[in-house]
Amino acid sequence: MKSMTGFGRGIGSLEDGTQVVVEISAVNSKKQAEIRISLPKELYALDPELRAQITKSLTRGTLNVSVTYKLSSAALVERVPIDEEMAKAVCERLRRFALANGLTPPTIHDVLMVPGVIQLSDTTTFVLKPLVQEALAAALKELDATRVKEGAALKEDLLQHANKMEELTDKIIASEHDSLVRYRDKLAERIAKLAVEVPVDEERIAREVAFYADKSDINEETVRLKSHLAQFKGFLDADNDVGRNLDFLCQEMTRETSTLDAKTTDMQLGDMALMLKIELSKIKEQVLNVE
Repeated sequence: MKSMTGFGRGIGSLEDGTQVVVEISAVNSKKQAEIRISLPKELYALDPELRAQITKSLTRGTLNVSVTYKLSSAALVERVPIDEEMAKAVCERLRRFALANGLTPPTIHDVLMVPGVIQLSDTTTFVLKPLVQEALAAALKELDATRVKEGAALKEDLLQHANKMEELTDKIIASEHDSLVRYRDKLAERIAKLAVEVPVDEERIAREVAFYADKSDINEETVRLKSHLAQFKGFLDADNDVGRNLDFLCQEMTRETSTLDAKTTDMQLGDMALMLKIELSKIKEQVLNVE
């Protein structure tokens, strides 16, 4: 089981100092993988290939991908042509900014790296492409590692809440008979207070208790709830993407706990039903992060 959130960073480089850096940050999403790639305009043509590479590794989550590069001095020489007018304007603005803020004056490298001043040659683009792919692969590997690590923490937390729900469900089942006894005693007490001299009709009380028992019967809800919890815990051990399955089971458990709570008029059972709903709300919140 993996989390949908995480971060990965990868670097592709050459011996001459040319370097590409890819950073990926992932957050949760109920949709299919939503990929947002920020590329230098010189590398826009690589967008489809990068998306294809990413979707092989991820199925859900919103991913923000940033690709940046730095060329060696030798590679910069190959970048033609240079927009001299733009370069002069950029240089002047950077010089004024540096002077006003007490910074080091811009170098030629700083000016050349401003988008639009120069354009990549086809040769340089060809050189950067494998570096981008290498950096992306490394970033995806690191992202996967962080998602697995966070997924393990999510699994532990979800398992604890699921176990608490099982314990509460067992307590509710065990206390159901006691709730009938409490109802019968309260009913007899009320009748006694209303008419002190009228003998208590045990048969009538028995019928009322039977009616109450039928109306408040939660056997079906508890059986289904325990079944859903067993399936839920089973999915936590799965290696594939289980987020949607867990989300579906949360919806089913919400239905059962809501019906159970609505049927319960006994105060003690009502308190336990409320605790069930609280534990389930914690599970639902965490499931939103599971891939």
